Amino acid sequence: MWGKFIFREIVPQERLVFVVSFSDAEGGLARHPMSPDWPLTMLSTVTFADTGTGKTTITVKWVAYEATEAERRTFEAGKDSMKAGWTGTFDRLDDYLANS
Repeated sequence: MWGKFIFREIVPQERLVFVVSFSDAEGGLARHPMSPDWPLTMLSTVTFADTGTGKTTITVKWVAYEATEAERRTFEAGKDSMKAGWTGTFDRLDDYLANS
């Protein structure tokens, strides 16, 4: 699978805003390979907040972007799997940072 990220906003140590989509090898938009009703694009906002304890709270907001009603429903129904994916990604980041 290929993915495409188009960054719309980068505020160091504060926020990332980007549009995410599946793509082909050349970077063209593509449908989710296992879900034809998955939105073509999703808007992601990731914020970083210093807790004052030497740790950072990361908040991820992800919404279907320019989607049909059917695509929005499919996206909402898939939120648990996306949460698992983000959690796994951050777990790997924690491991990397702990061993760097």
